Amino acid sequence: MREDSFRGFWTNANGLVIALLLAAPLSAETPGAAPVPKGPLTATSNLMVEQEVSVTTRVSGVVDSITADRGEPVKKGQALAVLDQREFVLDRQAAEETLRVSRADNDRFEELFRQGLASKAELEQKKSRFELAAVEVERAKLVIDRSVIRAPFDGVVADRFVRAGEKVLLDEHKPLFKVMALEPLLARAYLPTAALGSVRVNDEVAVSSAEFPDVRTTGRVSFVSPVVDPASGTIQVLVRVPRDAKKVLRPGLGVKLVFSPPAR
Repeated sequence: MREDSFRGFWTNANGLVIALLLAAPLSAETPGAAPVPKGPLTATSNLMVEQEVSVTTRVSGVVDSITADRGEPVKKGQALAVLDQREFVLDRQAAEETLRVSRADNDRFEELFRQGLASKAELEQKKSRFELAAVEVERAKLVIDRSVIRAPFDGVVADRFVRAGEKVLLDEHKPLFKVMALEPLLARAYLPTAALGSVRVNDEVAVSSAEFPDVRTTGRVSFVSPVVDPASGTIQVLVRVPRDAKKVLRPGLGVKLVFSPPAR
């Protein structure tokens, strides 16, 4: 027992001398205490992106043409493929003709109603048919618009799974393209719990790649998990990584992250 642990002595009712001890406070080196990070924290990760989706069809039909292929950059709304629209166009023309007839019929009954030759119920029926016909025209236009498979955001076509002449069905939910945004890049790291006191949102992080030693950039912490994983005793940290000037950094590439120590 250490001498500096003694507080003093006192005697109980039976005359026994009892030593009163003062527990020494735990330090950073005390067994069982969480280690305090010294120097930069490092971690390895693989770059990823937030936006990566499999694009499916929104109507059934036969692919008429492919307008974007693997590796091609695309803009939001850009056509990736177009379904055969001939039947859809005929449906729109039929809906427009029905609308024309319904409009004429509605106008005629409005005049008859003003002259007292048609009931209000008859007029409401014609008006309802006219409004439904207008809805069918808009629906037919929407089908034509959806027959063009479009990019959901700016990015690159990471893969293509469909060919011209192939029939695609809405109910199958088959992926036709995979579109991936190349920016912003993210890196996920799992740091020891003790890093809670040294890693904060917006801290700078040095990012490098072992495969490309000359490629370096500086990222920033964008998220520090408020929850500690009880199984591993770690916290999740996300780092937003800007692409390097040569565009070498890309999704899937392994990187090393160096978290700067906090200013003292």
